[in-house]
Amino acid sequence: MKFREKISLMFKKSEITRLLLLLFGMIIMAILEVAGITTILPFIAVLASPELIHENIYLSEVYRFFNFQTDQSMIVFLGLFVLISLLISNSYQVFMTWAITIFSNLQNARISIRLLNHYMSQPYSFFLGRNTSELQKNILVETSAAITGVIMGSLQVVSKIITALFLISLLIYVDYKIAVTVAIILGGSYLIIFMLIRKKLAFIGSETVKENFYLYKTSGEALSGFKDIKLSGSYKNFVEQFSLPSKALANYHAQSNLVATLPRYLLEIIAFGGIISIIISLISRSGLTDTQSILPILSLYVMAGYRLLPALQQIYSGISRIKFHAPSFEIIVNEFLIFDNQEIESTKYNGTLKFEERLEMVDWSFYYENSSTAALTKINLIIHPNTTIGIVGSTGSGKTTIVDALLGLLHTKSGKILVDGIEINAQNVSLWQQKIGYVPQSIYLIDDTIEANISFAKMSKEVDIEKVIKAAKLANLHEFVMSLPEQYKTIIGERGVRLSGGQCQRIGIARALYDDPKVLVFDEATSSLDGITENAIMDAIQILSHNKTIIMIAHRLSTVQECDLVHFMSEGKIIESGTYKHLITHNEEFKKMAKKI
Repeated sequence: MKFREKISLMFKKSEITRLLLLLFGMIIMAILEVAGITTILPFIAVLASPELIHENIYLSEVYRFFNFQTDQSMIVFLGLFVLISLLISNSYQVFMTWAITIFSNLQNARISIRLLNHYMSQPYSFFLGRNTSELQKNILVETSAAITGVIMGSLQVVSKIITALFLISLLIYVDYKIAVTVAIILGGSYLIIFMLIRKKLAFIGSETVKENFYLYKTSGEALSGFKDIKLSGSYKNFVEQFSLPSKALANYHAQSNLVATLPRYLLEIIAFGGIISIIISLISRSGLTDTQSILPILSLYVMAGYRLLPALQQIYSGISRIKFHAPSFEIIVNEFLIFDNQEIESTKYNGTLKFEERLEMVDWSFYYENSSTAALTKINLIIHPNTTIGIVGSTGSGKTTIVDALLGLLHTKSGKILVDGIEINAQNVSLWQQKIGYVPQSIYLIDDTIEANISFAKMSKEVDIEKVIKAAKLANLHEFVMSLPEQYKTIIGERGVRLSGGQCQRIGIARALYDDPKVLVFDEATSSLDGITENAIMDAIQILSHNKTIIMIAHRLSTVQECDLVHFMSEGKIIESGTYKHLITHNEEFKKMAKKI
């Protein structure tokens, strides 16, 4: 894919227009920079030989136009003109620096947001095959590297190339031999240095991407599992694992910065040596007695060199940054390439979706990625509204997979899921999920208030406190909350660290009930609780029985005794269905499982 196509993939048309405007502004900046330098030549010439005011046709016209009375006033005017020119040039450079910085940071934020939105819109199966540390790294690190290193680096290179070309053109106009020599020596030196280190830059760039992944992975695992790590006394191992990529990254960034800046010091020696050579050359041509004629040209070369050397250095460092950050840029482009294809394929669903007759799985089979064994095989299942369904089986029997499928999280071409005869697909799955409340075994809680955790990720102004209280009452949580000093405004800590397991589970149930769903799914929601707490949670569930459709995955068979229908699973298949009483009477495997528990 060409660079232009990659840019089109990452940026909208309006943003590409802004990029082009920035580039145009940089061209103007180069012109102003050269113009500011050019104004020095007549000023120094007149300063050295005031008679030029009357001998030079252009200077004499200026003298007459402004009606100067003395040569001194003309010299003052030219000096002020030089200062004003430099002031305008430098002020414009400050403005362009501000514009580039603002654009760069805004695009960094926009692409990070777009990338997060891209990930969050992916199907559940996407996260089964991707490490969240990698996704986090892409959002927070690779996006910034791609924008600042490649996009803005490219703009910097283009603008400074334009500046360098204008400056060299000016020098060619004055003395083409010296100008060509300067261009070949300085430009050639940077080119040779870059050719020598470009492979090294590409290598440390790709290694930086890898080490960033291990850095995020290790730190995330260490902080997420702090309790277990602390108890096992293994925290030093995690610190050591973190230190390896951290030190490697420090080394790679140091190498990159060193490679980008070192040539400057070598080239400064060459440049100032060149200026001395120019002085010697000019004196040898004109002689020591004619310093007045060489002073303006010498001043021009000094000023041009003062501007040209940083321009060449920034071209070199910009190209070095592009090479170093190219792997990050390719990562972001590839992510958006996937996203772009998905956006093209998706279409909006304009119909309605109700659950008034039946939820049905028809010949539904599923394979997890890179697995040759079916997780589910030809599942046929019918669930009627306002019934309570239990799904049981040993570990690995397919219970969670079948519920993930009913939740619309898994997709397959082998079989269908129908709601009132309408097939659930990529276009209408979000409508179906809006009708579902889900309570997992481990409740994900945010470090916020009880109110925020029940309404879950709603903006504070959108939270309906009456709905929060109603959901809490149904979950047998309201009395406990009202006993707290801050009540529903109580901060529960990261992952609910200040609450018991039963209280966390009740918040999960209240969250599932907040939007008054038609279907409630309990995915082993009581398996980690003690018997008394489990009974309290089951009482809360019983209150909802026959008022909502309830689907319960259970490892403890005691939790499905009151279900209208129980489906017993083994090796990805439903081997028998019936009431709890029927199964424990007629199915030996189910009976053995019940006795074990």
